[in-house]
Amino acid sequence: MAFLFDLDGCLRYGLEPAPGAALLLHKLRRSGKSIMVLTNTSAKGADGLSEELRGIGLELRPAEIQTTFDAAGEYLRYRFGPTTVLCIGTPALHERLRYEGHEVLPLARCREAKAVVVGRDQEFNIDRMVAAAKAIDEGAAFIALNRDVRLPIEGGDYTAAAGPMVAAIGTLAYKEPEVLGKPSPAFFELALRRLGVAPKAAVMIGDNLETDIKGGKAAGLFTILTAESNVKPTADHDQADLVVYNLAELHKHFDRQL
Repeated sequence: MAFLFDLDGCLRYGLEPAPGAALLLHKLRRSGKSIMVLTNTSAKGADGLSEELRGIGLELRPAEIQTTFDAAGEYLRYRFGPTTVLCIGTPALHERLRYEGHEVLPLARCREAKAVVVGRDQEFNIDRMVAAAKAIDEGAAFIALNRDVRLPIEGGDYTAAAGPMVAAIGTLAYKEPEVLGKPSPAFFELALRRLGVAPKAAVMIGDNLETDIKGGKAAGLFTILTAESNVKPTADHDQADLVVYNLAELHKHFDRQL
């Protein structure tokens, strides 16, 4: 049996671990269950996240973390081979794409891009939005690492995720993006292949109905919604196979089975 977890808003809030997260991971490992974190983060890869999570008491090896950050360059190579990219994202994402063999273009050369890759960009502005739209106008593939709207952080607060940036570019370019991360079925299928399990032997646990729950169900997984960080509780909660308030509440369900 494998347990797939969302990261932000589920296992952690910013640099604070979610209540019960460390103990739950420990219990699952002790009972011989496989663990994989599926995160739409576009800011850093599995190695950096593993180190960061260890610092807040969550022991997760790089092999147990799947990110859109790590998948982006590989996906571009699959689609185009080494190519020219306009990257709207962190400096680390720029470097990762270069490491994967792609040429990351400056804004002034946007019309030469074969692909526009959009992640969360804390320096996002009108110039970047316009350059991305111009590249898409010229035929560049429009690839969003995710369309998450809000990124849960410490103290029950949130900041903007990549989705608002993707939406702004798509609006200006009159174009819908290809989405690499959740809820794309391919992102879940990749995790299942890495774990060597069938969908019926896997559980997806997350706080986002659109990405974690609907994506997990579309891929054939049993789904568990943690509703604590949901800012707009709706009747759609019943789309999950199980709804709990947080991971601490989830312990009692697992204690009866593990």
